[in-house]
Amino acid sequence: MFDQTYSPDNLRRITEIENRRGKNESLEFFPSVGAATDHLKRCISDAKRFRATHRSPYNAREQAQFDRLREAREHARDKRDDELLKCLTGVSERISRPDFRLKIQKRDGPKGKPVYVVTKGSAECYYAIKQISRNISRIYKVKQSNKDRVISQLCDHLNDGFPYHILKIDVQNFYESIDHHDLIEKLRSDQLLSMTSIRMIEHLLWDYANLASTPSCGLPRGVGISAYLAELYMREFDIRVSSHPEVMYYARYVDDIVVLFSPTKASVINNYKKIIVDELNRKKLSLNINKTFESPSVKTNWHFTYLGYKFKYRNDTNCKILLSDERFDKYTSRLRASFVRYNRQRSKNSKKAYRLLIKRIQYLTSNTQLINNKRNAFVGIYFSSPNLSDLSQLDALDGRLQGYIGQLTHSTSLQRTLANYSFKKGYEERIFRRFHRPGEFAEITRAWKYDQ
Repeated sequence: MFDQTYSPDNLRRITEIENRRGKNESLEFFPSVGAATDHLKRCISDAKRFRATHRSPYNAREQAQFDRLREAREHARDKRDDELLKCLTGVSERISRPDFRLKIQKRDGPKGKPVYVVTKGSAECYYAIKQISRNISRIYKVKQSNKDRVISQLCDHLNDGFPYHILKIDVQNFYESIDHHDLIEKLRSDQLLSMTSIRMIEHLLWDYANLASTPSCGLPRGVGISAYLAELYMREFDIRVSSHPEVMYYARYVDDIVVLFSPTKASVINNYKKIIVDELNRKKLSLNINKTFESPSVKTNWHFTYLGYKFKYRNDTNCKILLSDERFDKYTSRLRASFVRYNRQRSKNSKKAYRLLIKRIQYLTSNTQLINNKRNAFVGIYFSSPNLSDLSQLDALDGRLQGYIGQLTHSTSLQRTLANYSFKKGYEERIFRRFHRPGEFAEITRAWKYDQ
């Protein structure tokens, strides 16, 4: 039986999971744990230093000295673990109180949509949300679709030669439209999630509705639990649409949906969109008309965008997969901004401007690994768009890069250095570079924030 409680042991397990992901929040919440961790690190360093300086077999005196260092290290580890457990016990007790509520605050988000964040510094809210998310994930087996897998499967279907009717839709204000009553009713009727977790979810939704002025509906964007609740809310919709007899492929990534219908002689193609709209209405959701695409009867000169890719048909040839216009424009904007920033900075500090321009072009034309993010993810020109089948846009980006390089007539050495970099080469050869120096990533991306 899965333990859903907010016990110190469960909270410690969350800490261990987050530590493996490179996020050690316990050091921020508990200064005493931070001090104990620093002491443990010093003990570990002392033991490593001793081993590094004593390569040959230890004599009796050296062995005794190393044993003392090892004993001190293990004592420090136990002390750190005990201090963490002591702090988590206090957190567990506060979460378990009947009057405990998750506290969220409203912030301005991207594209004009507000986001909501857990009150900073609140260990209780942090651990409670992590445990609720873990409970839902484990009990309901909830997880988001894998974006790369969805794109790969969609590509295979679109190029298998069958005359599919394609419907791509976007749910209007997805997070903001999820009905609270239906969601809580499902959690209660299933009788799987603990009443403590359900109570906290109810209070969270109530507080969100008051902050957002959306009575009885909506999930707070930015709060980790919302993604799990949204997936759970849409599970019935996913099952009903995917099980339709004429649906050959169905995929949903958050609010982006694509459906491939395989029409029969008796099919009424004009009804396909109505099928999806009716199912959305059952969930009290609606489609975004401006982001809806439905394929014409003849596959000639049309395209649609899905999950950062443009799927393009031309004269009944195979479907080509390119970067979406938005993603292509982002690369062109960042490329331009890199050179604009260089020209502004070089009069003040030519060496720094020289170095930063090279770093920025390296970053744009290659791949790297993000450190201390959720999954230490690989990103870059290839890893951000691994499913391209048409690289003509990368040729276009290389052409723009060469144009900017050609304008650097004041520095032939900079021109020679930058000429070695290529978007297409970085993609095809999956060139990998490291940008792990403290502050380096922020320094590289600063140019793109001030592109004016």
